[in-house]
Amino acid sequence: MTFDELIRDFGGQIGVELTPRDGMVALDIDGMSVLIQELHELDAVVVLGEIGEPPPQGLEALLSSMLNANHLFAGTSGGTLSRDPESGKFYLCRWKPLALADATSFAAMMDRFLNVLETWRKLVADYRPVAASAATEVEEPAFGNGDFLKI
Repeated sequence: MTFDELIRDFGGQIGVELTPRDGMVALDIDGMSVLIQELHELDAVVVLGEIGEPPPQGLEALLSSMLNANHLFAGTSGGTLSRDPESGKFYLCRWKPLALADATSFAAMMDRFLNVLETWRKLVADYRPVAASAATEVEEPAFGNGDFLKI
C-alpha cells in the first residue's frame, strides 16, 4: 500500500476526506496538532503529535519521567518522546512500515497514539515542580520487582 492510499483509506474509515500533499497531512484532532508524514528512507509512515511547551523551571523530574516512559516504550505505547531543538517543544512520535500498514491497523495505532498524546499533553500542561526543600524521593517501578530469570 502506498502512503497516499493509506491516508485516503484511513480518512474514509474515520469519515474525513484526507488528501496528502507532498507526502504529509496535518490534522487537528480535539485540539491536538498531529502531522502524518511519509518517510521515504524507511518506506514508512510517521505520526508526530505536539505535546507542548516545557514548563519554565524544575524540569529534572519531568525529563526523568519522559526518559523512563521511553524505556521499552513503557509509557508511550510504541512511540517516543522528544524535544524539538529549534522550538523547544515536546513531541510524541510513532512510525509504522508501509508494508505492514492498512487503514484498519493504522486507525487502531492512531487511536492509541492519540490517547497517549492526550495523557502527555495534560501531564506537561499541569506539571508543577516540587520545591527542593519539600521534595521526597520517588521510587521508580522495577520490571518484575527485580525477579529476573537467572541463566
